[in-house]
Amino acid sequence: MAGLLALAVVIAARNVRTARAVLHPARQALKPLGDATLANRTDAVLRTRDGLTLRGWYVPSRNRAAVVVLHGFAENRTQMLFEAEALSRAGYGVLLFDSRGHGESDGDLVTWGDREREDLRAAVDFLSARADVDPSRLGVLGFSMGGTTALLEALDDPRLKAVAAAGAYPSLVADTRYSYGKWGPLSVQPVLWTMRLSGVDVDAVDPMARLCDLKGRPLLLINGDVDAYAPAFLQDAMFQAACEPKAYWVVKGAHHGEYAKTAPEEYARRLRDFFAAALLGGS
Repeated sequence: MAGLLALAVVIAARNVRTARAVLHPARQALKPLGDATLANRTDAVLRTRDGLTLRGWYVPSRNRAAVVVLHGFAENRTQMLFEAEALSRAGYGVLLFDSRGHGESDGDLVTWGDREREDLRAAVDFLSARADVDPSRLGVLGFSMGGTTALLEALDDPRLKAVAAAGAYPSLVADTRYSYGKWGPLSVQPVLWTMRLSGVDVDAVDPMARLCDLKGRPLLLINGDVDAYAPAFLQDAMFQAACEPKAYWVVKGAHHGEYAKTAPEEYARRLRDFFAAALLGGS
């Protein structure tokens, strides 16, 4: 009995340390950009309503529409250069930035979509004030944590007219159970407790429960069929929970985030076609 109790303590302590690590990831330096990459970019500074300064780049719009591009956990804006290039070449304004606690932005707590909603709201505020952008033609594309953030904020911000989420998780509880569920509640609950004690509203990070609140705004879900971090059963459940108009592209042979590596031309085309139909009336 004492041995089982000791094992339980070890498992719980290990998962508390894991949770602290995912709340405070090491920052990744921005990859250097060549002169031809996002050639017309300018530095962008965003101010969130809870007092943080976020840093990024903006490429002006040539078609009056614009898309916010959100990176994933423990990364920065340079993770999404392929997507930004594909959209900017098609004429969209593109805003990509480092979310809180990442890259060159303020903050030291990553909340897995909870407070990151404020980051996206600041980005929408920025685009809505741009002279080159029609504020009725705004969309968002997010990957992984950025995808979940995109879904969460879009549910409450009708200014976002189209949402594309790649490798997103349907809820933080579901993702935690999948990632840390080897020992059931013994390994899952310490992670959730640690997040809650750090100020994360775990239960609020549950876009799947409200996906129909997009109320007719188009949704595109993307996932790799061999993605170990965003498994098919969770992605399928999220798609089934959504209301029309919706689309779901499963990228054959793609691991987490490998859409551009596995099917670059089709990935770029699907993004262009989705936002054209949603923001430009299919033009």
